[in-house]
Amino acid sequence: MSNYSQLSDEQLVNACRAGDEAAWDMLVGRYERLVYTIPIRYGLSAYEVQDVFQSVWLSLLQHLPALRQPERLSAWLVTTARRECWERRRGADYERTQNPQAGLIGADAWIEEASTEEVVTFYERQAKVREALKHLDDPCRRLLWQLYYDAGRPSYTDIAAKLRIPIGSIGPTRARCLEKLRRLLEE
Repeated sequence: MSNYSQLSDEQLVNACRAGDEAAWDMLVGRYERLVYTIPIRYGLSAYEVQDVFQSVWLSLLQHLPALRQPERLSAWLVTTARRECWERRRGADYERTQNPQAGLIGADAWIEEASTEEVVTFYERQAKVREALKHLDDPCRRLLWQLYYDAGRPSYTDIAAKLRIPIGSIGPTRARCLEKLRRLLEE
């Protein structure tokens, strides 16, 4: 096994199970960006990001002998990293407006099928959108947050009541706010 980069995840996992340290290094190198991106997306501090990163790899090391689908390692890593982030979120009292927990509405459906690069690219784009949201005026930021990031996808009626705006203004306001967001992303 001289060229580890050519090995599949399953082959690398099997080599790791056999105690091959170079295979482990290759596996970590292959997925380190993916694992780092997830706690960053959740807005964790640099310390917490490092902690999640280490916890995910320690968990993999512990579960390596029993890992049932090594060919789906990237999905396992994403799920494990998310769970670590959720645990940290539960332990901290974050304000809802700071919580990008629902930042990938609909992403769960495709994430297990997507390549690592597709997932990382998606997370990077989401981070750029969330950063641009910070630069919008408060009414736009709050409306877009409710529409696209709020867990449970509230109805227009719920959003209108929560934001104290007429229900009929949500659509036109959303269009204006999305245009502002698009301009920010182009800058």
